[in-house]
Amino acid sequence: MMNRTLEWSLPLTALLVGLGAGSARAHYTPSTVAYDPNPAPALLATVSGCDDCSEVVNLPFAFPFYGKSFTQVTVSSNGYLVLGSTTATGISNPQLTWSGSTVAPAGTIAPMWDDWNPGAGGDVYAGQVGSAYVVEWRNLFHYGQSTAGGYTFKVKFFSDGALEFHYGTVTGGYGSGADNGVSATAGFQEGQNTVAHPVSYNQAALASFSARRFTRPGAAALYVNIRDGLLNQPRPELMYSLDYTCGTLNASTTARSTSSTANDGWAFSAVGCSSTPTLRGTRFGGDAAGYSVSTYPLMGGETAVTSGTYVFLKRSDVTPRQTRQSGFSVTYGGATPYRAVLDYWQSGALDKPLLIVTGFDPLNQDSTANYLMLMGDLVRTLNAEGYDVIIGKHGDGNQRLGWFRGEVAAWVDDILGRMPAGSKVQVAGISQGGVVLRDTLHNNTNGILGKVKAWYSIDSPQLGANLGRAYRGVQTLLLCHQSETHSGRRKLTAPPAYDLSYSMATTCSCDNEPENSTCNSTSSYHDLYYGSMGWPTSAIPRYALAFGDANPTNGYTKMGSDSRLYDFTYTGWFCSEDRDWEPGQRDCVAGSRSISAADVNTDQGASLCGNFRLRLQFEPAFINADSALAVTGNALNPEAASSSCPVNYSSLAPTQWKDWASNDYNEKHELLTSALANRMLTWLRAEQ
Repeated sequence: MMNRTLEWSLPLTALLVGLGAGSARAHYTPSTVAYDPNPAPALLATVSGCDDCSEVVNLPFAFPFYGKSFTQVTVSSNGYLVLGSTTATGISNPQLTWSGSTVAPAGTIAPMWDDWNPGAGGDVYAGQVGSAYVVEWRNLFHYGQSTAGGYTFKVKFFSDGALEFHYGTVTGGYGSGADNGVSATAGFQEGQNTVAHPVSYNQAALASFSARRFTRPGAAALYVNIRDGLLNQPRPELMYSLDYTCGTLNASTTARSTSSTANDGWAFSAVGCSSTPTLRGTRFGGDAAGYSVSTYPLMGGETAVTSGTYVFLKRSDVTPRQTRQSGFSVTYGGATPYRAVLDYWQSGALDKPLLIVTGFDPLNQDSTANYLMLMGDLVRTLNAEGYDVIIGKHGDGNQRLGWFRGEVAAWVDDILGRMPAGSKVQVAGISQGGVVLRDTLHNNTNGILGKVKAWYSIDSPQLGANLGRAYRGVQTLLLCHQSETHSGRRKLTAPPAYDLSYSMATTCSCDNEPENSTCNSTSSYHDLYYGSMGWPTSAIPRYALAFGDANPTNGYTKMGSDSRLYDFTYTGWFCSEDRDWEPGQRDCVAGSRSISAADVNTDQGASLCGNFRLRLQFEPAFINADSALAVTGNALNPEAASSSCPVNYSSLAPTQWKDWASNDYNEKHELLTSALANRMLTWLRAEQ
């Protein structure tokens, strides 16, 4: 199972806290102020008396706008400005949204952008008036206007970053074609791919002798816009922090994503600073309630734009937010309590629930959100059809499999508590979860047989798993040449791995040359667990999916020359005097590719000890199609290694299932393909 959980406090560029003010309100703070009739003092000769012209003027102070500062502004004859020195001659007024406009330039400030024509009437003025710098369009005629009566409006800039729109007479000779902004754009934007602050667009919303002020959020700010990658809805309550330095003080501000569609779903947090702050980076702070979050790998990830001291972050690839979480205290026969959870993504009563039992996770790295991501397309369709997907996670995945039965039964009871009396649940187990589910049903734990409508085994090792040949293979490399803290070794030696695996390495004879290391092995744990587990009554319909190839059309392919193999690479200190790793070794049970001496021997010369690299195209597809479909008589000796391993199974004739399906190629044990998802959807509908 691939772990795609978003980790807390990682740099956002890698993947994935006190709260700052302002997360719930619009970007700049708007307010009403009194109209100021005082005129701007100096005529702008270039832009006055000219149609579709612009002129650059110098500001008397550095004007902070969002995260940048400007000392110049380009004034357009058409009733808008662009910060900085550029040109501004656009005629057609664009519509600004809270996420900006790709038509309007970055740094656009538009009190009343329309097709004005100073060449036909009116002038443009600018200059200092009190503490503000003012740009005023005075008595302008609209393009095509022939009747007397111009339009007057202005922008006031303040050194603290505030700006004001003032409207004098905004009804004039062009009448209903231009009065009160009916054909104009009012607002401003930071950038074409960040944010804007719209006021009005082609609406009669601008009153004569009125004014409004916009107060800058702060010296530094973090804006976030988060949608889920499954339902494309706002994903609320995710916390992102911006670390910054103000003077000599290191601090942070945290923005919390919102479920609101107002302001296009943007939320933000901003802070003040008497000097220009220095940004130190951004961090993901997790879900505010502690729910797990995962990412959909094909949804594009995040985009983060840093503009001066402001950061604008968007992503639409995260899992939806859980609506409820039930907790269960479990001890697994000891004194230490653990907390198992059951996550819901629906509110209210349930009528079409599907419980997902999660898989092998001895290091407790996976999350319910990982599994929602794994089943993404299927969940999207189920949600549209009114199904309720609920996912359980064990309190501690590093336990013997038999302990998990009580949790599964408790999850079923929790779901039934939200349903009418007499209801039943459909349950699916993914990977190890399918084995645990079968075990729970076989033991009728807490009377579960009377509560389940149908059950599904999703690429589950119903006969056992292969975790790499124990005698001289991946297990040997891990046990002899990796420390006890190595994650792969910890997984390999975990209690559930011993229960699942056909053959597990025990005592080893380790050599500085990895190819000469060997281990003894045992199957006793596997044999004890599987030997005690029968099959629940067939009166409850059961179905199986295999991610491997059990398609008779292609000869029941095991792994063959398929390119979807894992690589095992070991880099570390060891000796290789004779480069004598046996070529042609193949893990028959895993169906792995036959390997050559060039693949497996070190990349250094003979008679050397040092830090070398060893690569095996060897790590197996550890749940074979025969095990996933519970077909006996096909499993080869788990210690067999030969260049003559058969590519295909001799036969496959599953009998344990009401129906089953597989891929026609070998997919890694981490992806529910669309073909298999559609097949499972058919079964779920039939059993509902």
